[in-house]
Amino acid sequence: MVGQAIKRNKLEYIEKVHGNSKGWITRSCIDENGYSQWHYKYKELKETDLTEENIYITLNTFFKPYRRLECIKELNALFIDLDYYKTKFTKEQIIMNLEENYFNKTIPATNYILDSGRGLALIWLINKVPSKALPLWKAIEEYLYNKLKEFGADRQALDATRILRVPGSINSKSKTVVSIIDEYDYIYDLREIQKEFLPELKPKEKKKGRSKKINYIYRERSLYYARIQDITKLCELREYDLKGHREIILFLYRYYLCSFTEDVQKALEDVLELNSMFIAPLKENEVIRATRSAEKCYLDKNKEYKYKNDTLIELLEITEYEETKMSTIISKNEYKRRNNEYNKKKYQEKLKEEGKLSKKEEVKVRREKIKDLLAEGLSQKEIYSLLKISKRTCVNDVKFLKEQGLI
Repeated sequence: MVGQAIKRNKLEYIEKVHGNSKGWITRSCIDENGYSQWHYKYKELKETDLTEENIYITLNTFFKPYRRLECIKELNALFIDLDYYKTKFTKEQIIMNLEENYFNKTIPATNYILDSGRGLALIWLINKVPSKALPLWKAIEEYLYNKLKEFGADRQALDATRILRVPGSINSKSKTVVSIIDEYDYIYDLREIQKEFLPELKPKEKKKGRSKKINYIYRERSLYYARIQDITKLCELREYDLKGHREIILFLYRYYLCSFTEDVQKALEDVLELNSMFIAPLKENEVIRATRSAEKCYLDKNKEYKYKNDTLIELLEITEYEETKMSTIISKNEYKRRNNEYNKKKYQEKLKEEGKLSKKEEVKVRREKIKDLLAEGLSQKEIYSLLKISKRTCVNDVKFLKEQGLI
């Protein structure tokens, strides 16, 4: 009966977290052979054995089978690990304190509290949002961490690719089964949490005076994440043939990862994985040596490597075509092109709303009328008088229609 209850809890948990997930989910195992991981879609995952020792899964999903930040497809949950054994509190004291003084006061009530064997995992389920929401997701994670520090919140467990123990699996260190202590059946909106608990974090809004520190950090993180995406996009565009730029690409990738995730170990692992995808990869010790200063600059808060766009374009020899595929590493000309494109689109949308035609559409309609009037036997003079257009315009339109073989 106990085994059936554990199995039911596990399946319900997986269903709640990943029932509607479209992306890849990572299942990991840590045993005497070290760390191993596999990638599944939801239907495959729920058929696997998740009751063995030290089984973990990601709560967020990936658009391809790589557990890397820039591969995030859907953000499904927020989470905090509490290493309560490092504090003066017992497990029971923390749960009571959270329920009486924190939930729905300074932080939202959790959807799950898991007893992981040597700690507690707090999980908040959210309506799925795409990777574009990562900077906001990260800001909320930071907020939750700061509120829960006294209960042993783990700073190294705040990245979106984090793996968490699965209910029903066994913690080999404590020799206990990971269990669900508390459950709350509600799905949050990420913006709902932000508005309720971080109202100062508003979408783009121009205000006079200096921005609050939290807004500055949010914008800075948004830039780091966009840089990470641009670096990986450049690798894809060049089909991972990066000879001549391998060291600088890996250096920048490690620096931006450290700055966004604040997890230096995971950043290094991801850098080594990206290097392994190169057509001509560097040796592992060469990667570590070539990018070590990136981690040092992050830890020292050195602003020397906060390169401007023009510098990055020059260092990476980014072409005009490649710029069109970038998110933030673009020149002034590319920025101007996008701005013109955006304004043109907005103008066309406005005309459509007002029931008006664009210049191009007006010309097309006018030429159709001229074609029909010519077919009725009217002279050009009669046509431009009737349509109230200049003689020159009429002559040019007739010439165009003849060249196109339309009359």
